[in-house]
Amino acid sequence: MADDESFGKVREKLLRAGKIASDALAFTCSHVKADESLLSIVGGGEDRIHALGGKPAFPINISVNHHAAHYTPSLEDRTQIPELALVKIDLGVHIDGYVADTAKTVLVGEDENLQRLVEAAEAGLQAAIQTARAGIRVWNISKAISTAMRQMKTRPIENLTGHSIEPFNLHAGVSVPAVAHSGERIISPRLNEQMVVAIEPFATYSNNPRVDNLEPGHIFGFARAQNPRSAELRSLFSLMKVKFAQLPFSSRWMVELVERDKITPSLHQLKREGCIHNYPVLGLRDKSPIAQAEHTIIIEKDGCTVTTK
Repeated sequence: MADDESFGKVREKLLRAGKIASDALAFTCSHVKADESLLSIVGGGEDRIHALGGKPAFPINISVNHHAAHYTPSLEDRTQIPELALVKIDLGVHIDGYVADTAKTVLVGEDENLQRLVEAAEAGLQAAIQTARAGIRVWNISKAISTAMRQMKTRPIENLTGHSIEPFNLHAGVSVPAVAHSGERIISPRLNEQMVVAIEPFATYSNNPRVDNLEPGHIFGFARAQNPRSAELRSLFSLMKVKFAQLPFSSRWMVELVERDKITPSLHQLKREGCIHNYPVLGLRDKSPIAQAEHTIIIEKDGCTVTTK
């Protein structure tokens, strides 16, 4: 645990990132409407992050209906929002590597069952926030989430979890499931003071509430420090590591570094050489709709502070 003075500076950056993330999320969600293109929605949201003085911690995810995570459009994507849809907007902001991660589901159209999923995800999130404090086991957070969601006759997605966050590290080792297994009650890790955690429950009605890899996505991550073999690709890779701060990035962001017609072959070669990896789109194979809610919190002695509220 850092001393109060040094953590005070960290806290300022975390709160600033959270404020920008909250603004950018509201701005992006306000543009989620039927027939609007996914590309324009995420592009506008990422521009908003930059305009407010932050940097995206990862490409904005815009996951529709049975998609849960990791969908972001490519430059060629012409997908539009359907007339009736659950649209998850998941975005992250960092200030000098200190990350705020937040998400919200927008219901396009009217449907009572879909609205209940939105409310269930929010209920699970609020239950977790009310439970979180230093010294408590993750199991108790998971129990609070699942109880709140099941009371609304919905099911939490079992294999998507919240996660601890460290500088320049979105998934820092501690996972926060939305399901509490009895055998883990006394062995699950405890939350520590000053820990930063993203809580993100997903709600569904599916009888098999576990997501699968559905298709390759357009979000990539850095896989290792080694350089590619060719001089041209080594130069590009070095620019990428600096530009994207070794955080997840989108294929469409590559247009700032290389000619458009070279983006796909460059990424394919970097992937073949093991320099980057792809985040597949996650979703339910039975195509049941999913809702998501997320905030980032700082764990404190007697509770927590929501940075993205």
